[in-house]
Amino acid sequence: MTWQRGGIRKAGAALLVAGAVCAGACNSGPTPEQVRASQVAAAKAVADSPCPPDGQWKECSLAERLLRAGLVLRRDSTPAREPGVPVAGILYHIGQSTLAVYFFADSMARKAAVAKLDTTQFIGYDQDQTSKGERSLIQSVNVLALLDSHQDQQRERIGDAITAGAPQPPK
Repeated sequence: MTWQRGGIRKAGAALLVAGAVCAGACNSGPTPEQVRASQVAAAKAVADSPCPPDGQWKECSLAERLLRAGLVLRRDSTPAREPGVPVAGILYHIGQSTLAVYFFADSMARKAAVAKLDTTQFIGYDQDQTSKGERSLIQSVNVLALLDSHQDQQRERIGDAITAGAPQPPK
């Protein structure tokens, strides 16, 4: 079907008239009971999901955040290990870079693990790298991420995605 200039105007006018008619007859909206039932159903769906947003990072929420940041992740079958970090982590390959991610019970456990690291070996993701090629240390809530990348844009994208915070529960 080809649209001609006059046909578009006529269709637009017909939509305006239909909208005006419906605005008077269809504007009753949902009742308060319907709104409440909808909110309860949405909250239940979130709570029952395999990765509920509860303010703490989980592997599924971190992977989803990085994917939404436009990154392609390949999860390594070998766990990530770092001297001083008491838990095994997850190792991701992102292009030529690697990202080791460690999940802790809470932010206090993460801070205790970071205190045991040799921080001279790391820089913030938003700092300029030196000729030593340090890894980027990224922290947020209960997650510690160590990124080995020499691409400033990638370091920034990953750091921003993680430091934006873990998904929060609905209010």
